[in-house]
Amino acid sequence: MPEFLNSATTLIIFALMLGVLVFVHELGHFAVAKRLGIPVLEFGFGFPPRLWRFMKRGETEYTLNWIPLGGFVRLLGEEDPRVPGGFASAKPSVRAPVLLAGVTMNLLLAYVVFCITALFSPPYAQIQTTKVVAVAPSSPAAEAGIRAGDHIVAVNGANVKDNFPLLSQTLRDNAGQSVSLAIQRGARALDPIRATPRVSPPRGEGPLGIALTSYLGLRVMGVDAGSVAESVGVRAGDVLVFFVDPKGRTLKDQNELAQYTQTNRGLKVEWHVYRDGQLLGNAPLIVPIPETVTPENATLGARVQVSVLDAPLAGAQGLWRIVASIPATFAQLTRGPLPDNSFIGVVGIAQATGEVAERGGALALLEWLGLLSLNLAIVNLLPFPALDGGRLVFVALEWLRGGKKIDPQKEGMVHLVGIAVLLGMMLIVTFFDVQRLLAGRSIFNLP
Repeated sequence: MPEFLNSATTLIIFALMLGVLVFVHELGHFAVAKRLGIPVLEFGFGFPPRLWRFMKRGETEYTLNWIPLGGFVRLLGEEDPRVPGGFASAKPSVRAPVLLAGVTMNLLLAYVVFCITALFSPPYAQIQTTKVVAVAPSSPAAEAGIRAGDHIVAVNGANVKDNFPLLSQTLRDNAGQSVSLAIQRGARALDPIRATPRVSPPRGEGPLGIALTSYLGLRVMGVDAGSVAESVGVRAGDVLVFFVDPKGRTLKDQNELAQYTQTNRGLKVEWHVYRDGQLLGNAPLIVPIPETVTPENATLGARVQVSVLDAPLAGAQGLWRIVASIPATFAQLTRGPLPDNSFIGVVGIAQATGEVAERGGALALLEWLGLLSLNLAIVNLLPFPALDGGRLVFVALEWLRGGKKIDPQKEGMVHLVGIAVLLGMMLIVTFFDVQRLLAGRSIFNLP
């Protein structure tokens, strides 16, 4: 039996996180409805059945319920436009902000979380190269003669050197078809070789069956004028990987960089620069450490730690990077096979919460909360019946019809069908979540 199932702590953490997410969402609906004059009949902590009504203020009951997974808001006339002063009878200009308020609160929670995590952790960024570190036996790469140490520089004539996203997408787009690969082996460029990316590769191998070299870099938050970093061309937004000995040891944070430069005055350090999705140049920058290094300039002018002033921008950038990746994620749904962790439900989220807690601790759990909050906001905005986005579609249609309301029975039926479809999808996803859990497979495919 997986250890996860025996972890009461994981279940408690998961319940608390889910409770926070739903509570924050419903708090948005509650606050805006109150502000716009829509009577709120009940604000429930947890889900029914009711345990205790601990307060009533005005028309609003505040209740504690048995299922501790968030909360709910019950509005006057929520589904019935015949109720005077109720939600369904309100104008589109009133109903739209109430519906958007939950999503807005989840976005705000995600932003605040990303600001906090940025402030208390180094601005790490994973750099994925196109240099092969291992080849799976009997894979297309092995059959084509690719070896560990080879550098993939082009696919079908398109330059993909150290541009992992482009390499990955090109291989997926050509799954099942022979492609031409340009390979650099040491200082020698090989003649183009051909390989056929697999449509359904074995777990953990990918279309070609190769593992690629990756580095953990630090994002530059700023560059001091007149510094060594500025003189070698480093810019704010770059990701730097610091190599400090022939074995390839890298520095992990700003403190390590400062300690290294102060104990190695007059020596040199290698900086690999990652900018706009790829490594720059054919060789690393060789950066001299001045003899006059002091604690004040020990990072050579590259600020690779988030300050309090940097945190709001870093939080916004973290939020935007995730949002900007959404179109590519949806496009991927139409291509190739997806990893089995592409869709996870409540059971999968609970399992992932346990893995995050085990591997990353409190700060990683906080970041996971931010990711879940952002995910909840995005999902709720989808124009699907029963979701906030689906209800907004009907509000927009009413507005386009000059305020003429849609038959509430027809709208209710659409949302009922939407709920049935959502429940069906949840059951399917939950089945695969449980199957993965019982098989002992990780959500994040980590060792």
